[in-house]
Amino acid sequence: MPSTEGLRFVLATAKREVSHDPGAAPLADEILARLDALNATSPSKVPVSARDELSQLVRRLESNYLQNWTATTAEPPVEFTGRAIASHLLDLGFSPDHLHRWITAVGRGMSSLDQVTAATLDMVTRMPTRTYAVFVPCAAPYDKPNTEAGRVRWLDGHAAATWLRNSLPNEESRRHAGGFLLEIEGRDPWSAVQEARVTVGRADARAKVTSPSNDTIRLDGWARVGGDNRAYEIRPTPRQIEIGSLVRQDAVYRFDGGLPPATDDALELASYMESPSAGAAVTGGWSAVEALLIRPGEGSHHLAADRLASLIACSLPRAELTPLAYQHIENGNDDLAQALANTQTNFDKVELVETHLRAGNRLNLTHGSDLAAQNRIAAIIQDPAAELGRIKAYVTESLRRLYNQRNTVAHAGSLRSAALTATTRTALSLVGAGLDRIVHAQLQTDGELPPLSLVARAEVELGLAGTTGGRSLSSLLE
Repeated sequence: MPSTEGLRFVLATAKREVSHDPGAAPLADEILARLDALNATSPSKVPVSARDELSQLVRRLESNYLQNWTATTAEPPVEFTGRAIASHLLDLGFSPDHLHRWITAVGRGMSSLDQVTAATLDMVTRMPTRTYAVFVPCAAPYDKPNTEAGRVRWLDGHAAATWLRNSLPNEESRRHAGGFLLEIEGRDPWSAVQEARVTVGRADARAKVTSPSNDTIRLDGWARVGGDNRAYEIRPTPRQIEIGSLVRQDAVYRFDGGLPPATDDALELASYMESPSAGAAVTGGWSAVEALLIRPGEGSHHLAADRLASLIACSLPRAELTPLAYQHIENGNDDLAQALANTQTNFDKVELVETHLRAGNRLNLTHGSDLAAQNRIAAIIQDPAAELGRIKAYVTESLRRLYNQRNTVAHAGSLRSAALTATTRTALSLVGAGLDRIVHAQLQTDGELPPLSLVARAEVELGLAGTTGGRSLSSLLE
């Protein structure tokens, strides 16, 4: 851990999660006892024996986690259940693509926690880790020796065509200039393709540092898996990072005002979040946050995570309300739908929807994700201080994890942290959301609203939430 304060924060977070998680229940007392025994006064004083015992308990817990959920009589909140089980499945190696397809196929027939946990356990049991043969084609010839054996092989154009013809149940007619054939251990083909992309990215890094040249691996954007008739897309990363304010306000190519140079610098750093390298992604992402949200001379750099979390917590209600407004227009034919259709701005639309929900009404929605979003907004309306505080706490934990992972990469030079993949999966999209709010505010004020002033506004509104002085959910950052 990078600091005493960071260790205390991680311990407090871990104890809270273990206490609430039915999957951890059989070993919760032992895990909590080990966490309590850790010396948080200094990271260097954490005894190796306590760390090793905790590691063994976690190993035991992971092997029976889903079985513990199937046996629980507790009824935790729906979103906690979803986060806990989905996180476990992702940590087991399942890809988001597979999980989305699986839950879309089986989820509609489920109405209880027992059904969800039983179906999840059945899916995991039926899909153990297996070896996939993944072909990743190149868009241009790449000078590689033909290695006859090994987990990663280079196939020239002729050899690649032969493999595609003999290994696929359907014809592949797209042109290519050879490519890499990799043996990948994975839970599902999507995870195997993503791991193949990461491996080729490492090969590209080696090629770039081998000699001062322009030699690089140019991929064709698709991949094939042996025995599979589907074509898979090769994406640079599976991360959902979007700073859409630049497009919405027509500012991508505008350099004559709006964004101060410091924000442009931060956006350049943030662009590394789309790098295939997890190390470059967390380093660039955290650097962008720290550059905008830490004052000169301020020593506690983790405060940047807390400050960005305040911005995100205040922006979430409006982000939820906007798509709900459009869904009601699409599904409804009532007075509210007509009023929303006749309203010109998104701000006015979300205010109408918020007023409608505050009156105890509900929207005309059909998709489960929209119904869940409506329930989240209803809960915030009911108790804004508690719900916004809870949201900020979750976001803070994710962003603090990003800070810790960046320190591990930058100071220890290691990309082997157990939390690195989970961090790139969750924290970087949050960074993008927070930067989007900063960019939006600066474009709206022609660069006159500094990021830390926007943070101050957010923290004031969080403090006033639920009081007579509090603003509407749709205007917390206005």
